[in-house]
Amino acid sequence: MQAIEVQRDELGFWTHPKYFEPANGNEFGVFGEFEKWLESNGLESYTLSLECDHNQQEFAEKYADGDYDADVSLWEPTKPDGDGWFIGSIHDTEDGPYCIWLRNI
Repeated sequence: MQAIEVQRDELGFWTHPKYFEPANGNEFGVFGEFEKWLESNGLESYTLSLECDHNQQEFAEKYADGDYDADVSLWEPTKPDGDGWFIGSIHDTEDGPYCIWLRNI
């Protein structure tokens, strides 16, 4: 899996076309399924929530106050340290927006 140009939708979300899809069309993978997908694709991941993205704290505070509803288009997720990281997904969850960074091992 390789990096491709990220083309976020009007709310700022995006998922790589080759990103993990849970078996049987479930919304969430079963325990260990995502990790197995990473291993079989020779990838490692880094998960970053908007809430914990210290470089985006001002936007995160506004978002938490409800100023942006579900629009995270202004969020520029901070890339993890090291080379080769690319975005696998920027998506919303019950716990708020997350960015899943991936890189080839």
